[in-house]
Amino acid sequence: MFHLLLKPSPRSSAVYFSVTAAILVLLLLPVSISAQTDSANELWRERARSITDDLINDGAKLPPLRRAVLRARMAERWWGENPRRAKDWLTMAVETVEQVPDKENLNERRARVETIGLLLKFAVRLDRKLTERLVALLSNDDHAKALDRLANADTLITTAGMMVDFDAERAVELGTLALRVGPPSDVATLLFPLYRRNVRLADAFLARSLAVTKQHLWAELLNSLTYVVFAKERGVGGEPPPVPENARAELLRLDIAYLNANQNSNCGDVFYFITPVLSEFERLIPQQAAVARQAVNQCRASTPVTQQQLLDKQLNTVEEFLKAATDAKEPLYRATFEYRAANLARSNKDYDLAMKILDGMSKESREAMGGAWETYRWDWPAEAALDHYSNGRLLEMNRMLNGVPADWQPFAKTAFVDRLPEKRDAEGDPALQFLNDARTALRRSNLPESDKYGCYFVLLRLVVKYDPAAASTALKEAIASLNRAEQAAAVKDQKTLDNSSLLQTLPAALLEMDEYAVKDGLASMASVETRAQFRLDLLQAALGKIKKQ
Repeated sequence: MFHLLLKPSPRSSAVYFSVTAAILVLLLLPVSISAQTDSANELWRERARSITDDLINDGAKLPPLRRAVLRARMAERWWGENPRRAKDWLTMAVETVEQVPDKENLNERRARVETIGLLLKFAVRLDRKLTERLVALLSNDDHAKALDRLANADTLITTAGMMVDFDAERAVELGTLALRVGPPSDVATLLFPLYRRNVRLADAFLARSLAVTKQHLWAELLNSLTYVVFAKERGVGGEPPPVPENARAELLRLDIAYLNANQNSNCGDVFYFITPVLSEFERLIPQQAAVARQAVNQCRASTPVTQQQLLDKQLNTVEEFLKAATDAKEPLYRATFEYRAANLARSNKDYDLAMKILDGMSKESREAMGGAWETYRWDWPAEAALDHYSNGRLLEMNRMLNGVPADWQPFAKTAFVDRLPEKRDAEGDPALQFLNDARTALRRSNLPESDKYGCYFVLLRLVVKYDPAAASTALKEAIASLNRAEQAAAVKDQKTLDNSSLLQTLPAALLEMDEYAVKDGLASMASVETRAQFRLDLLQAALGKIKKQ
């Protein structure tokens, strides 16, 4: 019997082997997943290396200072993956700005100093020694004229603000150096993050800033300090910094000193940093409050009623804003009140009224808005259409989008598709239809290419998402539009287009679908500078795909 108990049955044998196989699978699974991850990581590293090689070739065609900035941006992207190579690039960038050309003229020196400021934004997060070398170039610039010293100080204070979260004490040292070099015009750049991080250090730096302000009494510095010290009164959102009462009173005394020294002070300065804190003069330094009150009253008396209303923000309804627009004589004020009326109607979701107000604006009012009218005329309908879509009002959705002027319809429909929620019913999904409509309408639009090429790149991102098969064609269309815009800019003697808004429009998914099409497309970009910007963006996307284990 005992022998029989030890003898396994056929069924028990099958169970045994099944369990054993399952255990082996579980044991081998992590190895398999790890191998797959390693393979995917190496693929993305290879793509990143290939893009980097192209960037190095681009850099060889750029002037030295632009090449230095490119190297710094490459260093920033590679620092986590290959810090040694990244540091070499950043070091070469610093060495470039350390070299002072023979007989450097004023424009060349300012371009070099501007580049130093750009490099600091990268170095401050990556390498302290290289940061110190760059700071020394700004603080020891004995040949700088007064205006240039102010620019150097502003660069130093901006850098100090970036350092607060990881080295608050060093940030204060750099801020103090900026006060000595300049002083800077915007100490709020450092004081706001410093108060959030370390109140003791912030109070100490505020005291130094007030002492420097007492020597110079610059309006820019007073305005910046008021923005921090009286954050609540100036309408700054969030929790106001815990500034000591004695510092508040000291700043108000400096305001009085400024007013006494500038009897005919600019009313803009008065409205900015005196009027919002007028009650604080009465509370903290009542014996001197009359000077501030007199300056405010004089400026109000000499300022047109419409401008005074504009600055005091006393209007509350659409009708009141429209009435103020009718009364306004200057196009800028009239346009401002009309815009506020339309924006208030939009906030109330009375989209038809908002569009009616925009369409009713005169040519002078539209021109006074400096191109913003066109943006609102397609962006607000996209927002309205999304609201209608979310509430099942499909007829209103279509009417709102189709009511946009023909040349701007592709922008409205592109913006609408871009804002669609990820989760929605597949049946009746408008994304692909409006996407195709936008692409067709953009090709037919009579707008100049400089207005169109940005929309092509947003469309590209959406095509990758909703219609991957058409991605290569969309990429070619976008780059062709960009090249035409660059060519038109060159004809007008513009150095280059501002392509900052195009960053992050080429998703990494495009590399996965057709890597060679992307490489060929970027190679066809006429501008080296623009081509490098896009390659940097793709490099960041590729490196971001590498999973840390």
